[in-house]
Amino acid sequence: MNMEHIFRAYDIRGIFNKELTSDIAAKIGAAFGTYLDGRGNVLIARDGRTSSEIVESAFIAGLASAGCNCFTTGLVPIPTANFKIWKGGYDTGAYITASHNPPEYNGVRFRHGDGSGYTKQNEEIKKIFLGGKFKLAAWNKLGSINKLNSNATVREYLDFLLPKFKFEKKLKVVLDSGNGVSSLTVPKAFGELGAEVFAINAQIDGTFPGRDSEPSEASLWELKKVVAAEKADFGAGYDGDGDRVIFVNDKGRVVQTEKIGIIISRDILKKKKGNIIANIECSMILEREIEKAGGKLKRVRVGDVFVTEAIKKHQALFAMETSAHYFMPEFYFFDDPTLVSLKLAEILSKSENSLSEMADEIPSYPKIMKNFSCPDEIKFKAMKQIIKSFKEKGYKLDLTDGAKIIFEDGWALLRPSNTTPLIRATVEAENNARVKELLNLAEKEFMDATKMVKREKSVKSEGVK
Repeated sequence: MNMEHIFRAYDIRGIFNKELTSDIAAKIGAAFGTYLDGRGNVLIARDGRTSSEIVESAFIAGLASAGCNCFTTGLVPIPTANFKIWKGGYDTGAYITASHNPPEYNGVRFRHGDGSGYTKQNEEIKKIFLGGKFKLAAWNKLGSINKLNSNATVREYLDFLLPKFKFEKKLKVVLDSGNGVSSLTVPKAFGELGAEVFAINAQIDGTFPGRDSEPSEASLWELKKVVAAEKADFGAGYDGDGDRVIFVNDKGRVVQTEKIGIIISRDILKKKKGNIIANIECSMILEREIEKAGGKLKRVRVGDVFVTEAIKKHQALFAMETSAHYFMPEFYFFDDPTLVSLKLAEILSKSENSLSEMADEIPSYPKIMKNFSCPDEIKFKAMKQIIKSFKEKGYKLDLTDGAKIIFEDGWALLRPSNTTPLIRATVEAENNARVKELLNLAEKEFMDATKMVKREKSVKSEGVK
Protein backbone atom coordinates (compact mmCIF):
# COMPACT_ATOMS: atom_id res chain seq x y z
CA MET A 1 0.00 0.00 0.00
CA ASN A 2 1.27 3.48 -0.88
CA MET A 3 1.24 5.43 2.39
CA GLU A 4 2.46 8.74 0.98
CA HIS A 5 -1.02 10.28 1.19
CA ILE A 6 -1.18 10.13 5.02
CA PHE A 7 1.72 12.61 5.22
CA ARG A 8 0.15 16.05 5.09
CA ALA A 9 1.72 19.52 5.00
CA TYR A 10 2.08 19.73 8.77
CA ASP A 11 1.09 16.38 10.23
CA ILE A 12 0.24 12.73 9.54
CA ARG A 13 -3.41 11.59 9.40
CA GLY A 14 -5.27 8.49 8.32
CA ILE A 15 -8.15 6.17 9.21
CA PHE A 16 -7.03 3.90 12.02
CA ASN A 17 -6.54 0.22 11.14
CA LYS A 18 -7.01 1.07 7.48
CA GLU A 19 -4.47 3.74 6.56
CA LEU A 20 -2.80 4.03 9.96
CA THR A 21 -2.14 0.74 11.79
CA SER A 22 -0.07 0.13 14.91
CA ASP A 23 2.65 -1.30 12.67
CA ILE A 24 2.72 1.89 10.60
CA ALA A 25 2.70 4.01 13.77
CA ALA A 26 5.80 2.12 14.99
CA LYS A 27 7.52 2.79 11.65
CA ILE A 28 6.62 6.48 11.89
CA GLY A 29 8.24 6.48 15.34
CA ALA A 30 11.34 4.78 13.90
CA ALA A 31 11.43 7.32 11.05
CA PHE A 32 11.17 10.20 13.52
CA GLY A 33 13.93 8.64 15.63
CA THR A 34 16.09 8.21 12.54
CA TYR A 35 15.51 11.87 11.66
CA LEU A 36 16.64 12.77 15.21
CA ASP A 37 19.69 10.55 14.77
CA GLY A 38 18.62 8.49 17.75
CA ARG A 39 19.34 11.32 20.16
CA GLY A 40 17.50 13.54 22.57
CA ASN A 41 14.62 13.56 25.02
CA VAL A 42 11.21 13.51 23.35
CA LEU A 43 7.91 14.42 25.07
CA ILE A 44 4.89 12.48 23.76
CA ALA A 45 1.19 13.05 24.55
CA ARG A 46 -2.18 12.10 23.10
CA ASP A 47 -5.81 13.15 22.70
CA GLY A 48 -8.87 11.12 23.73
CA ARG A 49 -9.59 9.20 20.51
CA THR A 50 -10.34 5.50 20.91
CA SER A 51 -7.15 4.56 19.05
CA SER A 52 -4.81 7.19 20.51
CA GLU A 53 -3.33 5.04 23.27
CA ILE A 54 -2.56 2.25 20.77
CA VAL A 55 -0.97 4.69 18.31
CA GLU A 56 1.00 6.35 21.10
CA SER A 57 2.37 3.02 22.40
CA ALA A 58 3.38 1.83 18.93
CA PHE A 59 4.92 5.19 18.02
CA ILE A 60 6.96 5.22 21.25
CA ALA A 61 8.16 1.67 20.59
CA GLY A 62 9.53 2.74 17.20
CA LEU A 63 11.03 5.94 18.58
CA ALA A 64 12.78 4.23 21.50
CA SER A 65 14.03 1.49 19.13
CA ALA A 66 15.89 4.24 17.27
CA GLY A 67 17.60 5.31 20.50
CA CYS A 68 15.57 8.34 21.60
CA ASN A 69 14.50 8.74 25.23
CA CYS A 70 10.69 8.91 25.39
CA PHE A 71 8.71 10.74 28.07
CA THR A 72 4.96 10.26 27.78
CA THR A 73 2.61 12.55 29.65
CA GLY A 74 -0.46 10.76 28.31
CA LEU A 75 -3.88 12.35 27.98
CA VAL A 76 -3.60 16.16 27.87
CA PRO A 77 -4.64 18.88 25.37
CA ILE A 78 -2.08 19.65 22.69
CA PRO A 79 -1.36 23.19 24.02
CA THR A 80 -0.62 21.62 27.42
CA ALA A 81 1.73 19.12 25.76
CA ASN A 82 3.39 21.96 23.83
CA PHE A 83 3.82 23.85 27.10
CA LYS A 84 5.43 20.81 28.74
CA ILE A 85 7.86 20.40 25.82
CA TRP A 86 8.85 24.06 26.04
CA LYS A 87 8.96 24.53 29.82
CA GLY A 88 10.35 21.06 30.49
CA GLY A 89 13.33 21.65 28.23
CA TYR A 90 12.66 18.66 25.96
CA ASP A 91 14.52 18.52 22.66
CA THR A 92 11.39 17.87 20.67
CA GLY A 93 7.96 16.28 20.92
CA ALA A 94 5.09 14.46 19.25
CA TYR A 95 1.35 14.51 19.81
CA ILE A 96 -1.05 11.75 18.79
CA THR A 97 -4.19 13.25 17.26
CA ALA A 98 -6.25 13.75 14.12
CA SER A 99 -7.28 17.21 15.36
CA HIS A 100 -10.88 17.93 14.29
CA ASN A 101 -11.23 14.96 11.90
CA PRO A 102 -13.98 12.34 12.48
CA PRO A 103 -13.40 9.75 15.26
CA GLU A 104 -12.12 6.97 12.97
CA TYR A 105 -9.04 9.05 12.09
CA ASN A 106 -5.78 9.39 13.98
CA GLY A 107 -2.30 10.72 13.35
CA VAL A 108 0.90 12.32 14.61
CA ARG A 109 2.06 15.90 14.92
CA PHE A 110 5.74 16.68 15.50
CA ARG A 111 6.85 19.57 17.69
CA HIS A 112 9.97 21.70 18.08
CA GLY A 113 11.54 22.32 21.47
CA ASP A 114 9.53 25.57 21.79
CA GLY A 115 6.25 23.69 21.31
CA SER A 116 5.62 24.88 17.75
CA GLY A 117 4.98 22.46 14.88
CA TYR A 118 7.18 21.11 12.11
CA THR A 119 6.87 22.30 8.50
CA LYS A 120 9.59 21.32 6.00
CA GLN A 121 10.96 18.81 8.54
CA ASN A 122 7.85 16.71 7.90
CA GLU A 123 9.08 16.15 4.34
CA GLU A 124 12.39 14.75 5.62
CA ILE A 125 10.59 12.36 7.99
CA LYS A 126 8.29 11.33 5.14
CA LYS A 127 11.29 10.49 2.93
CA ILE A 128 12.83 8.37 5.67
CA PHE A 129 9.53 6.54 6.24
CA LEU A 130 8.90 5.86 2.54
CA GLY A 131 12.52 4.82 2.02
CA GLY A 132 12.26 2.35 4.91
CA LYS A 133 15.90 2.84 5.91
CA PHE A 134 15.62 3.25 9.66
CA LYS A 135 18.67 3.66 11.90
CA LEU A 136 17.81 1.35 14.79
CA ALA A 137 19.89 1.35 17.96
CA ALA A 138 21.87 -1.60 19.29
CA TRP A 139 20.16 -3.70 21.97
CA ASN A 140 22.18 -2.01 24.73
CA LYS A 141 21.69 1.56 23.41
CA LEU A 142 17.91 1.71 23.14
CA GLY A 143 16.04 4.79 24.26
CA SER A 144 14.28 4.79 27.62
CA ILE A 145 10.50 4.92 28.08
CA ASN A 146 9.37 7.13 30.95
CA LYS A 147 5.82 7.83 32.12
CA LEU A 148 4.93 11.26 33.51
CA ASN A 149 1.86 12.14 35.54
CA SER A 150 -0.71 13.82 33.28
CA ASN A 151 -2.44 15.55 36.24
CA ALA A 152 0.89 17.08 37.27
CA THR A 153 1.46 18.31 33.70
CA VAL A 154 -1.97 19.97 33.66
CA ARG A 155 -1.24 21.56 37.04
CA GLU A 156 2.09 22.96 35.84
CA TYR A 157 0.35 24.46 32.81
CA LEU A 158 -2.42 26.08 34.86
CA ASP A 159 0.04 27.36 37.46
CA PHE A 160 1.90 29.13 34.65
CA LEU A 161 -1.19 30.71 33.06
CA LEU A 162 -3.56 31.63 35.85
CA PRO A 163 -1.42 34.19 37.75
CA LYS A 164 -1.25 36.22 34.53
CA PHE A 165 -5.02 36.89 34.45
CA LYS A 166 -7.49 38.66 36.72
CA PHE A 167 -11.23 39.02 36.20
CA GLU A 168 -12.43 42.43 37.40
CA LYS A 169 -16.00 41.20 37.84
CA LYS A 170 -17.82 37.90 38.21
CA LEU A 171 -18.33 36.19 34.84
CA LYS A 172 -20.66 33.41 33.85
CA VAL A 173 -19.29 31.18 31.06
CA VAL A 174 -20.49 28.07 29.23
CA LEU A 175 -17.70 25.74 28.08
CA ASP A 176 -18.29 23.00 25.50
CA SER A 177 -15.27 20.67 25.31
CA GLY A 178 -16.95 18.49 22.67
CA ASN A 179 -15.98 15.32 24.62
CA GLY A 180 -12.37 16.29 23.94
CA VAL A 181 -9.32 16.83 26.12
CA SER A 182 -10.04 20.52 26.83
CA SER A 183 -12.26 19.08 29.58
CA LEU A 184 -9.04 18.66 31.57
CA THR A 185 -8.00 22.31 31.52
CA VAL A 186 -10.59 24.91 30.56
CA PRO A 187 -13.25 24.39 33.27
CA LYS A 188 -10.52 24.32 35.94
CA ALA A 189 -8.91 27.49 34.61
CA PHE A 190 -12.14 29.50 34.66
CA GLY A 191 -13.28 28.03 37.96
CA GLU A 192 -10.03 28.86 39.72
CA LEU A 193 -10.21 32.45 38.44
CA GLY A 194 -13.63 32.82 40.05
CA ALA A 195 -15.97 32.46 37.08
CA GLU A 196 -19.29 30.65 37.29
CA VAL A 197 -18.81 27.69 34.93
CA PHE A 198 -21.37 25.61 33.05
CA ALA A 199 -19.58 22.70 31.38
CA ILE A 200 -21.22 20.66 28.62
CA ASN A 201 -19.88 17.63 26.70
CA ALA A 202 -17.19 17.58 29.40
CA GLN A 203 -16.64 13.80 29.56
CA ILE A 204 -13.73 12.66 27.40
CA ASP A 205 -15.05 10.17 24.84
CA GLY A 206 -13.20 9.35 21.61
CA THR A 207 -16.43 8.57 19.76
CA PHE A 208 -17.51 12.24 20.22
CA PRO A 209 -21.14 11.45 21.16
CA GLY A 210 -22.08 15.03 22.10
CA ARG A 211 -21.24 16.68 18.79
CA ASP A 212 -18.69 16.59 15.97
CA SER A 213 -15.07 17.04 16.99
CA GLU A 214 -14.99 20.14 14.81
CA PRO A 215 -16.75 23.11 16.44
CA SER A 216 -18.92 25.00 13.95
CA GLU A 217 -22.06 27.11 13.66
CA ALA A 218 -24.10 23.91 13.21
CA SER A 219 -22.40 21.65 15.76
CA LEU A 220 -22.49 24.21 18.59
CA TRP A 221 -26.30 24.34 18.73
CA GLU A 222 -26.37 23.16 22.36
CA LEU A 223 -23.75 25.68 23.44
CA LYS A 224 -25.70 28.53 21.83
CA LYS A 225 -28.89 27.37 23.53
CA VAL A 226 -27.33 27.09 27.01
CA VAL A 227 -25.54 30.48 26.77
CA ALA A 228 -28.83 32.22 25.94
CA ALA A 229 -30.82 30.30 28.57
CA GLU A 230 -28.29 30.94 31.35
CA LYS A 231 -27.73 34.57 30.31
CA ALA A 232 -24.01 33.85 30.29
CA ASP A 233 -21.36 36.41 29.35
CA PHE A 234 -20.12 34.11 26.60
CA GLY A 235 -19.63 30.50 25.55
CA ALA A 236 -16.67 28.67 24.05
CA GLY A 237 -16.60 25.47 21.99
CA TYR A 238 -13.33 23.53 21.61
CA ASP A 239 -12.18 20.83 19.20
CA GLY A 240 -11.07 17.29 20.04
CA ASP A 241 -7.41 17.93 20.83
CA GLY A 242 -7.93 21.39 22.28
CA ASP A 243 -6.19 23.71 19.83
CA ARG A 244 -9.24 25.46 18.35
CA VAL A 245 -12.08 27.47 19.88
CA ILE A 246 -15.21 29.14 18.56
CA PHE A 247 -16.89 31.76 20.74
CA VAL A 248 -20.60 32.40 21.28
CA ASN A 249 -21.73 35.83 22.49
CA ASP A 250 -24.15 36.65 25.32
CA LYS A 251 -27.10 36.45 22.90
CA GLY A 252 -26.23 32.89 21.88
CA ARG A 253 -24.74 33.79 18.49
CA VAL A 254 -21.43 32.55 17.12
CA VAL A 255 -18.87 35.37 16.87
CA GLN A 256 -16.77 35.50 13.72
CA THR A 257 -13.17 34.45 14.38
CA GLU A 258 -11.77 37.68 12.92
CA LYS A 259 -13.95 39.78 15.25
CA ILE A 260 -12.53 37.98 18.28
CA GLY A 261 -9.09 38.61 16.79
CA ILE A 262 -9.84 42.32 16.36
CA ILE A 263 -11.15 42.67 19.94
CA ILE A 264 -8.01 41.07 21.37
CA SER A 265 -5.64 42.84 18.95
CA ARG A 266 -7.07 46.22 19.91
CA ASP A 267 -6.38 45.50 23.57
CA ILE A 268 -2.79 44.41 22.83
CA LEU A 269 -2.13 47.34 20.47
CA LYS A 270 -3.14 49.85 23.16
CA LYS A 271 0.05 48.95 24.99
CA LYS A 272 2.39 48.25 22.08
CA LYS A 273 2.24 48.79 18.32
CA GLY A 274 3.36 46.04 15.98
CA ASN A 275 2.46 43.30 13.53
CA ILE A 276 -0.64 41.12 13.60
CA ILE A 277 -0.72 37.87 11.60
CA ALA A 278 -3.73 36.43 9.78
CA ASN A 279 -3.99 33.68 7.23
CA ILE A 280 -5.02 34.17 3.63
CA GLU A 281 -8.65 33.12 4.29
CA CYS A 282 -9.35 35.73 6.96
CA SER A 283 -11.79 38.57 6.29
CA MET A 284 -10.77 41.77 4.53
CA ILE A 285 -12.14 43.67 7.56
CA LEU A 286 -8.84 42.93 9.31
CA GLU A 287 -6.77 45.28 7.13
CA ARG A 288 -9.12 48.13 7.95
CA GLU A 289 -9.63 47.52 11.67
CA ILE A 290 -6.07 46.47 12.58
CA GLU A 291 -4.61 49.52 10.84
CA LYS A 292 -7.11 51.78 12.65
CA ALA A 293 -5.84 50.34 15.93
CA GLY A 294 -2.22 51.12 15.00
CA GLY A 295 -1.17 47.65 13.91
CA LYS A 296 0.09 46.25 10.63
CA LEU A 297 -1.49 43.12 9.18
CA LYS A 298 0.64 40.37 7.61
CA ARG A 299 -1.02 37.60 5.55
CA VAL A 300 0.33 34.02 5.60
CA ARG A 301 -0.64 30.61 4.26
CA VAL A 302 -3.18 28.41 6.04
CA GLY A 303 -1.82 26.14 8.80
CA ASP A 304 -0.90 26.84 12.40
CA VAL A 305 2.71 25.80 11.82
CA PHE A 306 3.10 28.40 9.06
CA VAL A 307 1.51 31.06 11.26
CA THR A 308 4.06 30.27 13.98
CA GLU A 309 6.92 30.70 11.51
CA ALA A 310 5.47 34.09 10.47
CA ILE A 311 5.11 35.16 14.12
CA LYS A 312 8.82 34.56 14.62
CA LYS A 313 9.78 36.24 11.34
CA HIS A 314 7.69 39.38 11.91
CA GLN A 315 7.93 39.47 15.72
CA ALA A 316 4.13 39.59 15.76
CA LEU A 317 2.05 40.52 18.79
CA PHE A 318 -0.95 38.34 17.96
CA ALA A 319 -2.07 35.93 15.26
CA MET A 320 -5.26 34.23 14.11
CA GLU A 321 -6.60 31.75 11.58
CA THR A 322 -10.12 31.53 10.15
CA SER A 323 -10.26 27.96 11.45
CA ALA A 324 -10.26 29.37 15.02
CA HIS A 325 -6.59 29.03 15.95
CA TYR A 326 -5.29 31.93 18.05
CA PHE A 327 -1.72 32.76 19.07
CA MET A 328 -0.40 35.07 21.79
CA PRO A 329 3.41 35.22 21.40
CA GLU A 330 3.73 37.25 24.61
CA PHE A 331 3.28 33.87 26.34
CA TYR A 332 4.63 31.33 23.81
CA PHE A 333 4.71 30.64 20.07
CA PHE A 334 2.10 27.87 19.75
CA ASP A 335 -1.66 28.35 19.50
CA ASP A 336 -3.74 27.95 22.65
CA PRO A 337 -7.52 28.40 22.89
CA THR A 338 -7.49 28.19 26.70
CA LEU A 339 -5.10 31.14 26.80
CA VAL A 340 -7.13 33.22 24.36
CA SER A 341 -10.37 32.34 26.18
CA LEU A 342 -8.91 33.72 29.39
CA LYS A 343 -7.70 36.84 27.57
CA LEU A 344 -11.16 37.48 26.11
CA ALA A 345 -12.75 36.95 29.52
CA GLU A 346 -10.35 39.41 31.13
CA ILE A 347 -11.16 42.04 28.46
CA LEU A 348 -14.90 41.53 29.05
CA SER A 349 -14.46 41.72 32.83
CA LYS A 350 -12.91 45.19 32.46
CA SER A 351 -15.50 46.54 30.01
CA GLU A 352 -19.02 47.87 30.41
CA ASN A 353 -19.85 46.46 26.98
CA SER A 354 -21.00 42.89 26.35
CA LEU A 355 -19.37 40.61 23.78
CA SER A 356 -22.37 41.05 21.46
CA GLU A 357 -21.97 44.85 21.64
CA MET A 358 -18.22 44.64 20.98
CA ALA A 359 -18.73 42.28 18.03
CA ASP A 360 -21.69 44.11 16.50
CA GLU A 361 -19.71 47.37 16.44
CA ILE A 362 -17.24 45.76 14.00
CA PRO A 363 -18.53 45.73 10.38
CA SER A 364 -19.35 42.39 8.74
CA TYR A 365 -19.10 41.30 5.13
CA PRO A 366 -20.96 38.33 3.66
CA LYS A 367 -18.64 35.36 3.26
CA ILE A 368 -19.11 31.82 1.97
CA MET A 369 -16.88 28.77 2.21
CA LYS A 370 -17.53 25.73 0.05
CA ASN A 371 -15.60 22.48 -0.25
CA PHE A 372 -15.17 20.78 -3.61
CA SER A 373 -14.29 17.09 -3.48
CA CYS A 374 -11.04 16.47 -5.32
CA PRO A 375 -8.86 13.32 -5.02
CA ASP A 376 -5.45 13.87 -3.44
CA GLU A 377 -3.72 12.53 -6.55
CA ILE A 378 -5.06 15.33 -8.77
CA LYS A 379 -5.83 18.27 -6.47
CA PHE A 380 -2.41 19.92 -6.75
CA LYS A 381 -2.40 19.53 -10.55
CA ALA A 382 -5.85 21.09 -10.60
CA MET A 383 -4.55 24.03 -8.56
CA LYS A 384 -1.76 24.60 -11.08
CA GLN A 385 -4.36 24.73 -13.82
CA ILE A 386 -6.51 27.18 -11.81
CA ILE A 387 -3.53 29.49 -11.27
CA LYS A 388 -2.69 29.33 -14.97
CA SER A 389 -6.27 30.25 -15.87
CA PHE A 390 -6.36 33.18 -13.41
CA LYS A 391 -3.09 34.55 -14.79
CA GLU A 392 -4.33 34.29 -18.38
CA LYS A 393 -7.45 36.28 -17.43
CA GLY A 394 -5.34 39.04 -15.88
CA TYR A 395 -6.73 38.91 -12.35
CA LYS A 396 -4.92 40.56 -9.43
CA LEU A 397 -3.47 37.50 -7.71
CA ASP A 398 -2.16 36.56 -4.28
CA LEU A 399 -0.42 33.16 -4.43
CA THR A 400 0.53 32.98 -0.73
CA ASP A 401 -1.58 29.83 -0.45
CA GLY A 402 -3.58 28.51 -3.39
CA ALA A 403 -4.90 31.25 -5.66
CA LYS A 404 -6.67 34.35 -4.37
CA ILE A 405 -8.13 36.81 -6.85
CA ILE A 406 -8.68 40.27 -5.41
CA PHE A 407 -11.22 42.90 -6.47
CA GLU A 408 -12.06 46.29 -4.97
CA ASP A 409 -15.31 44.95 -3.53
CA GLY A 410 -14.28 41.42 -2.58
CA TRP A 411 -12.09 38.37 -3.22
CA ALA A 412 -12.24 34.68 -4.07
CA LEU A 413 -9.76 32.04 -2.92
CA LEU A 414 -9.26 28.48 -4.13
CA ARG A 415 -6.77 26.40 -2.16
CA PRO A 416 -6.07 22.68 -1.72
CA SER A 417 -6.78 21.29 1.73
CA ASN A 418 -3.65 20.09 3.53
CA THR A 419 -5.53 17.36 5.39
CA THR A 420 -8.39 16.08 3.21
CA PRO A 421 -9.12 15.36 -0.50
CA LEU A 422 -10.71 18.75 -1.12
CA ILE A 423 -10.15 22.06 -2.80
CA ARG A 424 -11.69 24.78 -0.65
CA ALA A 425 -13.33 27.89 -2.01
CA THR A 426 -13.67 30.99 0.17
CA VAL A 427 -15.31 34.17 -1.12
CA GLU A 428 -16.10 37.47 0.55
CA ALA A 429 -17.61 40.69 -0.80
CA GLU A 430 -19.43 43.84 0.22
CA ASN A 431 -22.89 42.43 -0.61
CA ASN A 432 -24.62 39.06 -1.01
CA ALA A 433 -25.13 39.35 -4.76
CA ARG A 434 -21.41 39.84 -5.33
CA VAL A 435 -20.56 36.92 -3.01
CA LYS A 436 -22.75 34.58 -5.07
CA GLU A 437 -21.19 35.89 -8.27
CA LEU A 438 -17.67 35.24 -6.95
CA LEU A 439 -18.61 31.77 -5.69
CA ASN A 440 -19.98 30.87 -9.12
CA LEU A 441 -16.74 32.11 -10.66
CA ALA A 442 -14.66 29.99 -8.27
CA GLU A 443 -16.79 26.90 -8.85
CA LYS A 444 -16.55 27.25 -12.63
CA GLU A 445 -12.75 27.60 -12.44
CA PHE A 446 -12.57 24.48 -10.24
CA MET A 447 -14.79 22.45 -12.57
CA ASP A 448 -12.90 23.52 -15.69
CA ALA A 449 -9.52 22.74 -14.09
CA THR A 450 -10.47 19.28 -12.79
CA LYS A 451 -12.02 18.33 -16.12
CA MET A 452 -8.83 19.29 -17.91
CA VAL A 453 -6.60 17.39 -15.44
CA LYS A 454 -8.77 14.27 -15.66
CA ARG A 455 -8.79 14.49 -19.45
CA GLU A 456 -4.99 14.75 -19.55
CA LYS A 457 -4.71 11.82 -17.15
CA SER A 458 -7.03 9.75 -19.34
CA VAL A 459 -5.02 10.59 -22.49
CA LYS A 460 -1.79 9.53 -20.73
CA SER A 461 -3.42 6.27 -19.61
CA GLU A 462 -4.54 5.53 -23.18
CA GLY A 463 -1.02 6.24 -24.38
CA VAL A 464 0.44 3.75 -21.90
CA LYS A 465 -1.94 1.04 -23.12
